[in-house]
Amino acid sequence: MGLLDRYLIRVVVLGGLASTAAFGLLILIFGAIDELPKVDATYSVMDALSFVLLTVPGYLYDFYPAAVLVGGLLGLGGLAAHSELTVMRASGMSMLRLARPVLLGGVILALLGMLMGETLGAWGQEKANQMRAEARGSGVSVNLKSGLWLRDGNRFINVRQALVGGRLNQVRVFTINAQSLPDRILSARYATSEGGDLWRLYDVRESTLSTDTPGGEIVVHTEPVRAHVRLFSQKILNIAVLNPRHMNILQLSAYVYYLNKNQLDASAYTAALWARVFAPISVLVMLFVTLPFVFAPQRGGGAGRWLFIAIVLGVVYLTLGQIVSAFAPVYGAGHAFVPFLSAALPPVLFGGLGFWALRRFNPARRITR
Repeated sequence: MGLLDRYLIRVVVLGGLASTAAFGLLILIFGAIDELPKVDATYSVMDALSFVLLTVPGYLYDFYPAAVLVGGLLGLGGLAAHSELTVMRASGMSMLRLARPVLLGGVILALLGMLMGETLGAWGQEKANQMRAEARGSGVSVNLKSGLWLRDGNRFINVRQALVGGRLNQVRVFTINAQSLPDRILSARYATSEGGDLWRLYDVRESTLSTDTPGGEIVVHTEPVRAHVRLFSQKILNIAVLNPRHMNILQLSAYVYYLNKNQLDASAYTAALWARVFAPISVLVMLFVTLPFVFAPQRGGGAGRWLFIAIVLGVVYLTLGQIVSAFAPVYGAGHAFVPFLSAALPPVLFGGLGFWALRRFNPARRITR
């Protein structure tokens, strides 16, 4: 690796990191503006600021490709404005040769971003939700009036409210027979975790429909406590109440497997999984998109011009990603390719656009070694 290669890699990496830090600061400011009005007697200012700090890495990973785009355009645009890229071209380096260290710097940025998103991002979102729930003394549950629903074979489990620390309120377990009719209903006022997928149920009421007698006699059994009841793993519960956009690849893979195993719609989680897989590729694509602009003939402009171009491209890319990803839950049920397509389309489209623009500004006869 030559001196110029290391120089270009340093420019790209430092520009991307600086832009990422600026994006993180903006996320922190706007997060604080949104969270501080929620402060009350039980939820202090320090709790709100801690919540915002924990969620910054997760939200920053959502904007990471756009941040790298801004940093790359500003860094390479600065080289172009000072004719440094022109001198490199005049020394005999082709555009593909110049693109090599730029993309290598993108690989470094992509790995750093993936490390942040898959560790701090997912962990921070989960801890932030738990911390805020503990501070407010409230539970976390899915946004449904009937609470959280899970399926395990021939059992349907309903939890009205899931509290932090491994407690479930108003638990119901519906067991169906081979004819898909309910033959047993188990309900409990609350349940506490015993570890793994075992729970201790309190104030239990079990109704069993007898199929031995005509008319179906209902047998009711009550008991104050029932231990070692298998419901589901607490990890599944923690994943189920998280936004799939903020899960890491391992969490999403486990939950997609769980949903598919129980013949449930996993399209939203599959789309989030593919989005995580394509996130590092998006970083490389956004850097590739910068190349036609910095190599294009120009007579003026400075940092303001590059910043404007980067913001426009970043907004278009993020907007396109949001629009396309919305199709996965709607059309993804029963079509495995839809979640994949929703995650792959934005980087593929922008990558093709960048390649076309590079050929348009720099004809094929000039792209030589």
